[in-house]
Amino acid sequence: MGKTNSSRDWTQIYAIYGMDQWQTLVFLLFHAVFFSLLSVLFLLYFESIFHFFQTFLSSPGAARFAAGFSGGVTAISAVCLFFAAANFFYSAGPLHYDMAQRMVGSVNDWSTVKLALDIGCGRGILLNAVATQLKKTGSSGRVVGLDPSKRTTLSTLRTANVEGL
Repeated sequence: MGKTNSSRDWTQIYAIYGMDQWQTLVFLLFHAVFFSLLSVLFLLYFESIFHFFQTFLSSPGAARFAAGFSGGVTAISAVCLFFAAANFFYSAGPLHYDMAQRMVGSVNDWSTVKLALDIGCGRGILLNAVATQLKKTGSSGRVVGLDPSKRTTLSTLRTANVEGL
Protein backbone atom coordinates (compact mmCIF):
# COMPACT_ATOMS: atom_id res chain seq x y z
CA MET A 1 0.00 0.00 0.00
CA GLY A 2 2.88 2.43 0.83
CA LYS A 3 3.60 5.06 -1.79
CA THR A 4 1.98 5.66 -5.13
CA ASN A 5 3.74 6.99 -8.22
CA SER A 6 3.37 10.55 -6.94
CA SER A 7 4.76 12.00 -3.74
CA ARG A 8 1.59 11.28 -1.77
CA ASP A 9 1.32 8.59 0.85
CA TRP A 10 -1.88 6.53 1.01
CA THR A 11 -2.85 8.20 4.30
CA GLN A 12 -2.80 11.59 2.59
CA ILE A 13 -4.99 10.25 -0.21
CA TYR A 14 -7.57 9.00 2.29
CA ALA A 15 -7.38 12.26 4.21
CA ILE A 16 -8.27 14.22 1.06
CA TYR A 17 -10.62 11.89 -0.79
CA GLY A 18 -12.02 9.65 1.92
CA MET A 19 -13.70 6.41 0.94
CA ASP A 20 -16.74 5.78 -1.23
CA GLN A 21 -19.01 2.97 -0.10
CA TRP A 22 -17.52 2.56 3.38
CA GLN A 23 -20.51 0.33 4.17
CA THR A 24 -18.99 -2.38 1.97
CA LEU A 25 -15.80 -2.36 4.03
CA VAL A 26 -17.78 -2.59 7.27
CA PHE A 27 -19.88 -5.43 5.80
CA LEU A 28 -16.78 -7.39 4.79
CA LEU A 29 -15.03 -6.86 8.12
CA PHE A 30 -18.13 -7.77 10.12
CA HIS A 31 -18.55 -11.02 8.24
CA ALA A 32 -14.83 -11.81 8.43
CA VAL A 33 -14.92 -11.45 12.22
CA PHE A 34 -18.14 -13.47 12.38
CA PHE A 35 -16.66 -16.33 10.34
CA SER A 36 -13.46 -16.19 12.42
CA LEU A 37 -15.44 -16.60 15.61
CA LEU A 38 -17.50 -19.35 14.02
CA SER A 39 -14.37 -21.25 13.00
CA VAL A 40 -13.01 -20.95 16.56
CA LEU A 41 -16.31 -22.37 17.81
CA PHE A 42 -15.92 -25.25 15.36
CA LEU A 43 -12.53 -25.97 16.94
CA LEU A 44 -13.77 -25.71 20.52
CA TYR A 45 -16.88 -27.81 19.99
CA PHE A 46 -15.52 -30.21 17.38
CA GLU A 47 -16.62 -33.33 19.29
CA SER A 48 -20.18 -32.04 19.68
CA ILE A 49 -20.35 -31.14 16.00
CA PHE A 50 -18.88 -34.53 15.15
CA HIS A 51 -21.60 -36.28 17.16
CA PHE A 52 -24.25 -34.12 15.51
CA PHE A 53 -23.04 -35.18 12.06
CA GLN A 54 -22.84 -38.79 13.25
CA THR A 55 -26.63 -38.81 13.74
CA PHE A 56 -27.06 -38.19 10.00
CA LEU A 57 -24.10 -40.14 8.64
CA SER A 58 -23.61 -43.83 9.36
CA SER A 59 -19.81 -43.88 9.21
CA PRO A 60 -17.79 -42.15 11.99
CA GLY A 61 -15.13 -41.30 9.41
CA ALA A 62 -17.67 -39.52 7.22
CA ALA A 63 -19.04 -37.62 10.22
CA ARG A 64 -15.53 -36.57 11.29
CA PHE A 65 -14.77 -35.47 7.72
CA ALA A 66 -18.02 -33.46 7.51
CA ALA A 67 -17.31 -31.71 10.81
CA GLY A 68 -13.71 -30.95 9.83
CA PHE A 69 -14.69 -29.86 6.35
CA SER A 70 -17.34 -27.48 7.72
CA GLY A 71 -14.85 -25.93 10.13
CA GLY A 72 -12.18 -25.67 7.42
CA VAL A 73 -14.51 -23.98 4.94
CA THR A 74 -15.58 -21.54 7.65
CA ALA A 75 -11.96 -20.66 8.48
CA ILE A 76 -11.00 -20.26 4.81
CA SER A 77 -14.06 -18.07 4.29
CA ALA A 78 -12.91 -15.83 7.14
CA VAL A 79 -9.45 -15.47 5.61
CA CYS A 80 -10.96 -14.69 2.20
CA LEU A 81 -13.26 -12.07 3.70
CA PHE A 82 -10.34 -10.37 5.47
CA PHE A 83 -8.42 -10.41 2.19
CA ALA A 84 -11.42 -8.96 0.34
CA ALA A 85 -11.73 -6.18 2.95
CA ALA A 86 -8.03 -5.32 2.61
CA ASN A 87 -8.29 -5.36 -1.17
CA PHE A 88 -11.38 -3.12 -1.07
CA PHE A 89 -9.64 -0.72 1.33
CA TYR A 90 -6.64 -0.45 -0.99
CA SER A 91 -8.64 -0.12 -4.19
CA ALA A 92 -10.99 2.48 -2.71
CA GLY A 93 -8.39 5.25 -2.65
CA PRO A 94 -4.71 4.69 -3.42
CA LEU A 95 -5.32 2.45 -6.41
CA HIS A 96 -7.77 4.93 -7.97
CA TYR A 97 -5.31 7.74 -7.30
CA ASP A 98 -2.45 5.76 -8.85
CA MET A 99 -4.56 4.90 -11.91
CA ALA A 100 -5.53 8.56 -12.31
CA GLN A 101 -1.88 9.59 -12.21
CA ARG A 102 -1.05 6.99 -14.85
CA MET A 103 -3.87 8.19 -17.12
CA VAL A 104 -2.74 11.78 -16.75
CA GLY A 105 0.83 10.72 -17.50
CA SER A 106 -0.22 8.96 -20.69
CA VAL A 107 -1.25 12.24 -22.36
CA ASN A 108 1.76 13.74 -24.14
CA ASP A 109 0.59 17.28 -24.87
CA TRP A 110 -1.78 18.92 -22.42
CA SER A 111 -1.68 22.26 -24.26
CA THR A 112 -4.08 20.91 -26.89
CA VAL A 113 -6.67 19.77 -24.33
CA LYS A 114 -9.55 22.22 -24.23
CA LEU A 115 -12.17 20.21 -22.35
CA ALA A 116 -12.00 17.11 -20.17
CA LEU A 117 -15.25 15.39 -19.21
CA ASP A 118 -15.41 12.89 -16.35
CA ILE A 119 -18.77 11.15 -16.23
CA GLY A 120 -19.42 9.47 -12.90
CA CYS A 121 -16.54 11.35 -11.30
CA GLY A 122 -17.33 10.22 -7.75
CA ARG A 123 -15.06 12.11 -5.37
CA GLY A 124 -13.07 13.53 -8.26
CA ILE A 125 -9.75 11.70 -8.10
CA LEU A 126 -9.26 11.65 -11.89
CA LEU A 127 -11.00 15.01 -12.33
CA ASN A 128 -8.63 16.72 -9.89
CA ALA A 129 -5.58 15.01 -11.40
CA VAL A 130 -6.50 16.34 -14.85
CA ALA A 131 -7.24 19.81 -13.46
CA THR A 132 -3.90 19.84 -11.64
CA GLN A 133 -2.07 18.85 -14.83
CA LEU A 134 -3.88 21.53 -16.85
CA LYS A 135 -2.98 24.09 -14.19
CA LYS A 136 0.70 23.00 -14.23
CA THR A 137 0.98 23.34 -18.00
CA GLY A 138 -0.79 26.70 -18.05
CA SER A 139 -3.50 25.40 -20.35
CA SER A 140 -6.77 27.25 -20.67
CA GLY A 141 -8.61 23.92 -20.76
CA ARG A 142 -11.55 23.17 -18.50
CA VAL A 143 -12.57 20.08 -16.60
CA VAL A 144 -16.18 19.05 -16.06
CA GLY A 145 -17.28 16.30 -13.74
CA LEU A 146 -20.76 14.80 -13.74
CA ASP A 147 -22.09 12.58 -11.00
CA PRO A 148 -25.71 11.73 -10.17
CA SER A 149 -25.18 11.94 -6.42
CA LYS A 150 -25.46 15.37 -4.82
CA ARG A 151 -23.39 14.18 -1.85
CA THR A 152 -20.43 13.14 -4.01
CA THR A 153 -20.73 16.33 -6.05
CA LEU A 154 -20.29 18.37 -2.87
CA SER A 155 -17.44 16.10 -1.84
CA THR A 156 -15.77 16.64 -5.23
CA LEU A 157 -15.96 20.41 -4.78
CA ARG A 158 -14.45 20.06 -1.30
CA THR A 159 -11.56 17.92 -2.55
CA ALA A 160 -10.93 20.34 -5.42
CA ASN A 161 -10.68 23.13 -2.86
CA VAL A 162 -8.26 21.08 -0.74
CA GLU A 163 -6.17 20.41 -3.88
CA GLY A 164 -6.05 24.17 -4.58
CA LEU A 165 -8.08 24.01 -7.79
